Amino acid sequence: FGLPSFHPWQLEAVEQLVNGTRQVLVVAPTGGGKSLCYQFPATELPGTTIVVSPLIALMEDQVRRLEERSIPATWLSSTLGAKERRERLRGMFNGRYKLVYIAPERLSLDWMLDSLGQIRPPLVAIDEAHCISQWGHDFRPDYLRLREVLEALKPDHVLACTATATPMVRDEIIRLLGLSHEETTVVLRGFARPNLHLVVEELDSSPRRRRAMLEGLRRSLGSPSSPAGAALVYAATRRNVDRTADLVRKEGYRVAGYHAGMDGDERAEINRRFAGGALDVVVATNAFGMGIDRPDIRAVIHIQAPGSIEAYYQEVGRAGRDGQPAEGLLICSSSDFGLRKRLIESGNE
Repeated sequence: FGLPSFHPWQLEAVEQLVNGTRQVLVVAPTGGGKSLCYQFPATELPGTTIVVSPLIALMEDQVRRLEERSIPATWLSSTLGAKERRERLRGMFNGRYKLVYIAPERLSLDWMLDSLGQIRPPLVAIDEAHCISQWGHDFRPDYLRLREVLEALKPDHVLACTATATPMVRDEIIRLLGLSHEETTVVLRGFARPNLHLVVEELDSSPRRRRAMLEGLRRSLGSPSSPAGAALVYAATRRNVDRTADLVRKEGYRVAGYHAGMDGDERAEINRRFAGGALDVVVATNAFGMGIDRPDIRAVIHIQAPGSIEAYYQEVGRAGRDGQPAEGLLICSSSDFGLRKRLIESGNE
């Protein structure tokens, strides 16, 4: 992997996973290096490791990075064409890959579970494990099948990892996966991010909020002609995403809006362009960002209050992954809380 050493907590997780309890829950900050805790053991263990991952963009990004290191990997999801899916499955059965990433909804298919049973994976890794907990901020019903999956596959090694898990959520993850509290090692990394400068501005006027957002972008990125990195801007509604993206575009930055109402191919293309440096700014609802691993994000700006403290921690943690100074600017107003209440009660994004 081209790294001189593990962080101490990574080494603890890997040693426990391979030679210790063999059941590990890792809780570490966004961008802290959790994926190495299963990617490295996967290269050392015999056979093919299965990684459960909730987002196609995240799977694509990690597979691309593994292939750049000459580690054979692939991913499976419902978005693949039938021919491509058959080819990747054939490669999996033939032992072509060290890691196979699978979206959780694929595991609800009995034939898929039977197929995975045939390759007898030595390790099953569950990324974004907080998605299994109804107490978490990003519950995904498909994750509830994972206990069944582990019982059927009986892997010798199980790793679950997340960036946001309160003690209640940690207990839920272990229980719902069918793991033993006594036999599961929990590895907690400190959550301090000293390179992030967090600022809160309470502004009730919409023009003042927009002005503060643009000032934050200019402060962090500099000139649109030669920006110092990238930025994420989070809004609570799709309409505000579109409106804000237009404002940023008029400033001259390369920008795209992103929300769950967009076509899947269009969203995947925005992910690729942002990860590859073709976009300076993405304005998005909370639908964007999980698994995004662009190191030079210099600012994460919220122009409306996020849905929860945990959601804010996850989102602002995407800034400054290269260890260089970055800013988290939270612009909020008293009206945000009423808006969040309406969004929760409506059940919509």
